[in-house]
Amino acid sequence: MTVLLDTSCPDYQLRVNTRARHVRIRVTPLGEVEVVIPPGFDPAAVPAILVKRSAWLRRTRDRMVQSSRALPETHGLRPQRVELLAVGETWQVEYAIGLSRKLLESRPACRLTLISDSPAQQTARHLRDWLQKRAKEILPDWLRKTAAELDLPCKQISVRGQRTRWGSCSTQHNISLNRNLLLLPKETVRYLFIHELCHTQHLNHSIDFWQEVARHAPGFKTQERLLRDAARSLPLWVHT
Repeated sequence: MTVLLDTSCPDYQLRVNTRARHVRIRVTPLGEVEVVIPPGFDPAAVPAILVKRSAWLRRTRDRMVQSSRALPETHGLRPQRVELLAVGETWQVEYAIGLSRKLLESRPACRLTLISDSPAQQTARHLRDWLQKRAKEILPDWLRKTAAELDLPCKQISVRGQRTRWGSCSTQHNISLNRNLLLLPKETVRYLFIHELCHTQHLNHSIDFWQEVARHAPGFKTQERLLRDAARSLPLWVHT
């Protein structure tokens, strides 16, 4: 839900999160403001909170603008190439002016041609849609092979563009994966698979769970750190 306010308060995206206990304000890598509120919180109280935090919002946005200027060619809103580290693919990205607004894929050449007359944010959306498609082609089969190798159950598999999670496992042993996993190193993706598959045995982060993880991935602490840090290094174009 986009909320338009007067100049004393920035435009922002409002999201209700059932797990939230407090109001959270986040500035996305695109400079957009997102406000997460718990159920039952009065949305009408949000503008006053943002006005109170206006100095922090300005500083944060300015810092992100400065950071974006130093981004490599793979990480901007109009990247010159896309590196799918998980599968060792590098896709060259070409841009053409046109009214059709579509993305053409040449698989033998690993080339993407994006035809559009829209701004960079819309261009990034085409790339995200392509990443979603590629992830659905690759990640579920890869996870099933890993599950068979470890002899751990796995039922339905979905691929989405989660904001804060790399993966999740339900009580029914259904696993959801983040499409951005394709941008991470292969060994880190495999660890995430192991982590979620171990949740089919222990749907918590108990000592028993971590012992199960260690049995399949002895160096899991290193991969846990890499997963925590990976979100900060994702390209701008992956963010919604």
